[in-house]
Amino acid sequence: MLSLEVLSRDQLHRLHTAALDILEKVGVKFSPEALKLFEDAGAEVNHKEQIVKIPYYLVEECVRKSPHAITVHGRDPRHTFEVGRDSVHFGTVGFATRIVDPETEKYRPLLKTDLANLAKLADALEHVNFFLTMGFPTDVPVEVGDRYQWLISLENIGKHIWCQSLDRDGAIDAIRMGSLICGGEKELAKRPIFTILVCLPSPLQHDPGGTEALIEASRVGIPTIVDSGPMSGANSPATLAGTLALNVAELLSAVVLTRLVNPRSPIILSTWARSLDMKTGSVVFGSPEFGLLHICLAQMGKFYDIPSAGGGVLCDSKILDAQNGYEKMLTGILPALGGLNMVSGMGLTASESIACYEQLVMDNEVVGMIKRARRGVDFSEESLAVDLIKKVQFEGNFLKERHTVQHFQSEHWIPTLSDRETPDGWVHQGCPDFRNKARGIAMQILKKHQPAPVPRDVSVELRKIVEAAERKHARGK
Repeated sequence: MLSLEVLSRDQLHRLHTAALDILEKVGVKFSPEALKLFEDAGAEVNHKEQIVKIPYYLVEECVRKSPHAITVHGRDPRHTFEVGRDSVHFGTVGFATRIVDPETEKYRPLLKTDLANLAKLADALEHVNFFLTMGFPTDVPVEVGDRYQWLISLENIGKHIWCQSLDRDGAIDAIRMGSLICGGEKELAKRPIFTILVCLPSPLQHDPGGTEALIEASRVGIPTIVDSGPMSGANSPATLAGTLALNVAELLSAVVLTRLVNPRSPIILSTWARSLDMKTGSVVFGSPEFGLLHICLAQMGKFYDIPSAGGGVLCDSKILDAQNGYEKMLTGILPALGGLNMVSGMGLTASESIACYEQLVMDNEVVGMIKRARRGVDFSEESLAVDLIKKVQFEGNFLKERHTVQHFQSEHWIPTLSDRETPDGWVHQGCPDFRNKARGIAMQILKKHQPAPVPRDVSVELRKIVEAAERKHARGK
């Protein structure tokens, strides 16, 4: 496999030491529910300020206890894979509230039907390995939006799902949904068809609702992905190394919390570290710094031997243009070559804010190229083909040889979307537009593809959970 390293072993150790120093001397803010867990484990707890200072030995003990790899599943049993070590998988990203309408090509609010279509499209595309729920439907109550995200995702894709839970009740409802599909809570833990996503608000704090969700998922043994996204120059230092030190400290604090709840609970360390554009005040996703930060986190994941994840195949461009293409490729290939285990970013544009059907089709093509590049060059005797060269010699034609037929498809990436026609051939075809072609492929998939269905009785029960949460919210108003 082709690989790329940015940090030396000494730099990895210095980054680890810096994170330990931050955790022990500065600490992290937690909600009261977590404070007792830390206090019982020997951490220094300031209940009034809700700050926990975590000793280095407790951090290192919890890192050692963390699973080194996780096997995740899809509702469709064909979609099972291992997360960790040298594996790299690609998936979508969330949570857009707007979408490019395929008919008008204008932005509009994202609806439940749009999210269902995005899930179906992701289910059909070859290089989408997992589905981070791509949108937050605007036609449901905000307070139960996460339940609708779970419901729509579970019903419309057979691949592994990431989705957020905003608090304990949200996590409990998600676990109940997964248990219905898998045949019980224990079966869900044995064959996790989803991972619960919890985001940390930098700098150095845990959201109370997210902490509740993290504790609940860890208690049951459901995989969690803890996402820290400091913005360099805003809520983290302007230097990349300083942002990384803060990033790693925040992620390690989550490792400790989950180990204190359940030492066996699977956890994935995820970075969304990025920078702030000082000219516009915008958060930047399509930059070289974004890719560098994610390579570094991938290396830290290997340093700790804990599965890693983060952003990639992202852009700041607003449409499918040249900027979109080079930013998507740059931010996709850097984390992949660095060995980030799960790279999330397919299907959204405009700094992760707008969903787009044709973008997902294009990103599938980009990821196919990245996967081929990462595979590198096979140097087996069969591939070196010295005997074949001796046979063909000076005037021969390799095109007619059996060796060519046997190896061409496996050795060479074959595009679905990219145009390789001659200029005259392209003109003869009517100068086909890349974006229109991608949209056409998306519409054909949505017309023909049907994901593996959820049994009708299970679907009824899933909807009852969502409706109950909606009624509870309405009563609480």
